[in-house]
Amino acid sequence: MSDDIRDAYTRGGFRPRVVASSDQTATPPPLILHPARLPDPCSIPPRQWLYGSHLIRGYVSVLVSPGGTGKSALAMAIVLELVTHRKLLGNHVFSQVNGAIFNLEDPMEELERRTAALMIRHHIRRDELEGRLFLHDGEGRGLKLASLDSDGFSVAYPDEQALIEQITEHNIGVVVCDPFAESHSLEENSNPHMVKAAAAWRRVARATGCAVLLVHHVRKGDATSIDAARGAKALTDSARVGLLLTTMTAAEADGFGIPVDDRHQYVRLDDVKRNMAPAGRAAWFQLAQVALGNSSPDYPNGDNVAAIAAWQPPNVWQDTSVPDLNTALDRIDAGMKGGHRYTDSRRGGATRWAGHILVELFGVTDKQATDMLAAWLKSGVLYREDYRDKQEGKDRIGLCVNPLKRPGAHHA
Repeated sequence: MSDDIRDAYTRGGFRPRVVASSDQTATPPPLILHPARLPDPCSIPPRQWLYGSHLIRGYVSVLVSPGGTGKSALAMAIVLELVTHRKLLGNHVFSQVNGAIFNLEDPMEELERRTAALMIRHHIRRDELEGRLFLHDGEGRGLKLASLDSDGFSVAYPDEQALIEQITEHNIGVVVCDPFAESHSLEENSNPHMVKAAAAWRRVARATGCAVLLVHHVRKGDATSIDAARGAKALTDSARVGLLLTTMTAAEADGFGIPVDDRHQYVRLDDVKRNMAPAGRAAWFQLAQVALGNSSPDYPNGDNVAAIAAWQPPNVWQDTSVPDLNTALDRIDAGMKGGHRYTDSRRGGATRWAGHILVELFGVTDKQATDMLAAWLKSGVLYREDYRDKQEGKDRIGLCVNPLKRPGAHHA
């Protein structure tokens, strides 16, 4: 590692350290307890976040996702953000670093296609990546950080020291391993084995001061939490950050007004060790096919490769003017013929549901209309009130409008 990079790490509070953990025969130092230093809190260096709250120097993050969701495209885009120091996907980029991607499944030509697609979609110049981006494919030497030793029992770390040396030599600040399962040959369903495989990557991160992102598959079935990760739970438990990438569900597509057949173009990213954000506030991305322009006589159409970009869910409130919103509220407040009042629920009869007005006026889906009514009720723009239905001779609950809470209303 160059002196200027090492100095930058040290000034920021991170001190890369050499870890000779792969030498299983080394005698450990004596175990000695030391009194706590108890420094002034103001003197403790802050955590060295590199990319939003997803990647941090010296730590391992895990990205878990089902197949076909674009996790490789996302991981590659994140590295390109850090290499170019550009905010391509909407997350904060703290500093510019060199990046290395170990894709242990695909050949180099496929990695180059994906890189080219991202460069085209995000207008990245070649000179922004030259000498800063490093690609390693799975068809050459590969990478094995942990494997069973020749005795078939103990664990060896064949490539750990070499990887540390390469990261240091090329000043790498972020490393992606895609997929994690190809970086070891241990038993995936064994917690003790996964502890050792994860620890090898953690030592690499600690020794070099880089951020590590491990891309991992999920088991078959529901993928709604980090527990869906394939194999033993020790891997995700060992990670500093756990990220889950999932395809837009049919319910989410309905809520956003996206045709259900198009929902696979949209994916959401959640930090599942912190929280699962509501759909409207999750980090969303769109996968779009990018033409590389590499047609040939045999393949006149050339290649189209998926590239990922940030996507903002449609906001029905932003697309609707205050006068139009008040027109809808006027109709709700006026009620129906015969003295019936509208309701926010369909249980009292679908014809009385106020959502029909919103669907008609704004072209929203039923789910969006339901959400709009719920928002108005929560804010007090709408409120429920008992009234006597004279036509049917019974008490009902209907919607009324609070004039002081209407959009654009001004009051003391």
